[in-house]
Order: sequence, then structure tokens, then C-alpha cells
Amino acid sequence: MIWSIAWRNVWRNKVRSIVMIVAISLGLVAGVFSMAFMQGTVDARIESATKSELAHLQIHAPHFSENKETSFYISNASELVNKIEGLDSVKAVCQRLIAEPFITAAHGTGGGKLVGVDIEKEKNVTDIWQHVIKGTYLEKTSRMPPVLIGEKLTKKLKLKVGSKINVQMVDLTGDLSAKGYRVCGIYKTTNTSFDGTNLFVRFQDLQTQLGIEKDAAHEIAIVLDKGDEAPLIKPTIVKIAGKNEVKTWKELSPEIAMLADSMSEYMYIFILIILLGLCFGIINTMLMAVLERTKEIGMLMAVGMNKRRIFGMIILESVLLTFIGGFFGILFGAAITKYFETTPIDMSMFSAGLSKMGFATQIYTSLRADTLVTISILVIITGLLSAIYPARKALKLNPAEATRTD
Repeated sequence: MIWSIAWRNVWRNKVRSIVMIVAISLGLVAGVFSMAFMQGTVDARIESATKSELAHLQIHAPHFSENKETSFYISNASELVNKIEGLDSVKAVCQRLIAEPFITAAHGTGGGKLVGVDIEKEKNVTDIWQHVIKGTYLEKTSRMPPVLIGEKLTKKLKLKVGSKINVQMVDLTGDLSAKGYRVCGIYKTTNTSFDGTNLFVRFQDLQTQLGIEKDAAHEIAIVLDKGDEAPLIKPTIVKIAGKNEVKTWKELSPEIAMLADSMSEYMYIFILIILLGLCFGIINTMLMAVLERTKEIGMLMAVGMNKRRIFGMIILESVLLTFIGGFFGILFGAAITKYFETTPIDMSMFSAGLSKMGFATQIYTSLRADTLVTISILVIITGLLSAIYPARKALKLNPAEATRTD
């Protein structure tokens, strides 16, 4: 009986109820889409960081991460790579040499991070080869060893495909080593900071220039089948790595880790702000409904309806109103989000700012099932809380006075 009375009361003033339902729906559409957009932005940044820059796990010799000294290297790199490749959860492994040279070109000088890679294995660990916009990857052979350079660095040094650069560094004996490289290709990722500092050469070319032993490496990069399992796989890698240091991508890039970990909190704060605004709208609507029915509520009390039922009826009206608006808001929000999961949102007008922080300009939304469930629960709670004040207002009515109200 209470359900049927509450349902009829919701539709007594159809215009007011429809306006409130539309307001709740639009608010939740905006909330659901915004959460999915923010989650998609973060997911794209994490994917870019793990695929192009960091991989899921990295192994270094003790103290190498602190000062990048070329003398701190892993001496049994090939053995470690073979053992790690045998793990079921590991997708690909690649060893690298790393140096921080001084670079001179015809039109400028600069520094950077020179990375020596195994061409074929590196393709399975990072997707830099897919970001080549001019020239070719490191497969091209010539008299002078090839180097792959980021677009931002080529603009700084005024380089193009075929340009020559001179790379100077201190080798393992402490002597200054200089070597010429020819630009074979130019790459461009979503992170201009990465493009402005990282150069890639063949492993054997950097090995020769550094004078480092054959089975040595400064870094071993590991890609897993499931990136979110990195903390779970790390203990197994630590046992294999021995005295060497093992770090997940979150430990290698704390700023991205903080962004990923705090994003869910930011999103829920955002949706709570929207629901708080809707809460005041619902309170206003329900309070008007109660004041308009003062005489009716007084008569119900006079004929014997107890206060608990009156309270329950008004709470139920608010919940029904909120549930209808919430249902359509979440439904349409999820539908719009689903569309943009396959159709990218073009943010190229903000490309200069986004690329400095490593964010992509083509954003795909990402909405998780648990997010929808949480929003649905919050909507119901909002309806319940919004009805408490109007319901308490109704309970304070004096039946005798209320029945005499015009």
C-alpha cells in the first residue's frame, strides 16, 4: 500500500517530477562520462609509460639507479634474461646498455640518455619502433652506426634523417671516447620530455664504445602478460636477480604511480560534488511536496496512520524519484562512454601542454563495472539522505491543525 501511494505521489505534479528526474539524469551523465574520461586519460598515460618508456619491471645493478654510473653493471645479464624468459607470466625480456653522453652536431650541442638495445628483443619490450615518423628503425646498416632520435631533440639540434652526430662519453677505463653516429630515424611518442632526452643505438655499438664486457648490461627490462601483476611477480624476479635491484614501473616512476593511485579518489570526490548538488535539489522538491500536502498528511495521521508509515512514505517517494533519474543517468552515461571507448576524443588543441606531461591527444574513455555499482549505491544513499529533512518536517505536523489548513 505504501509503495502504491508513494508512486502516485511522485506523479502528482508531473512537470516538477520530470524536471527533477531530468536534472538527476543529466548530472549523472556528466559524472559518469567525466569519471570514464579521467580514467581513460590515466590508463593511456600508464600504457604509454609501460610500453614506450619503462616496461613493467626493471633490473639494475646496486647503486646504478642513484647515479647512472656506467661502471655499475649486471655482469651475468644473459643468464638472468634466459631464466626470466622461462617464467610463465613473462611476455618479453630485453637487456640494455645505458650511457649519458655529450652530443655535438653541426648546429648545436646537448646531452641525453643513450640506450643500447637488442633490436629484435627490444621490439617485444617497447613500442618505440612503432613511433618512427621518419626514416627507419635501427635495422639499417651503413659505414657509420645508426642512431634513433626523438623529434624534440632533432628540432633542438636541427637534425634530420642522414645527419651525423658525434657522441662523447667516458668509457669504463676512464678515458674520453668519441664516436660518430648517423641518424637513421626519428620517433615521436606522446611524451615530449622522453623524446627530448632518449637516443637509441644498437647494443653492440654502445658496448664497443664503452669497452664493457660482452655479457654485461646496465638494465634488464621485463614485460608481463598482465601489467597489474608486477607487484606479485616481483618477489620471483628478486630471487632470480640475486643482489641486483628489481623495481616495478610504479617504483621507477613515482609521479605516474601517484597519479594512478589517487585518480580513483579524485573521481569519487567529483561524483560526490555532483550528488551533493543534486541532494539540495531533491530536498527542495520533496519539501515542496510535503508542504503542498499538509492537510492530506494531517488527515492520514488523524485516521490512524502512524508516524513511521508517514516517514517511510516520504522516504520512498524520494528514493523512487532519485532511482528513476539515477537509472536513466547511469544508462545514458554508460552508453555515451561505451561509444567513446572505440571512438577517440580528439584533444589535439591541447597537444602542446598534454605532450609535456606525457598524455595522449587521442583519449578513449574507460568505465569499470565496479564504478557503476558504486555510483548506483551512492545515488540511492543520496535519495535516502535527501528525504530525511522533509520527512521530519512532516512528522512535526499537528493533525488537528493540519486538517484545518487550506
